[in-house]
Amino acid sequence: MKYLVIDAALSGTGIRDKYEGGYIDPEDLGLSLAIKQRLNEWLSKYENEHYNGFTDDNIINELDQEGKEIALMIKSELSEVKIEYFSDARLTDEMI
Repeated sequence: MKYLVIDAALSGTGIRDKYEGGYIDPEDLGLSLAIKQRLNEWLSKYENEHYNGFTDDNIINELDQEGKEIALMIKSELSEVKIEYFSDARLTDEMI
């Protein structure tokens, strides 16, 4: 079983392997085009907020909520994985 973490780290792909380390290319997981597009859009928005210094709590809440929704979408497509969400802005994690 794979254990994946969804996060928006600047140098990442949005999906990393919790125990083996390193980021995973979403293409390698066979995710749908819709999820890959949403993941890329979310990463871009999170990056913008990073460069703004994570100063707006409302934006951070929206971004983290969207990240959790993406994590749920991935979990529904990849039933044999455990998914965790990590908030890069708040440095918190939770199981999905």
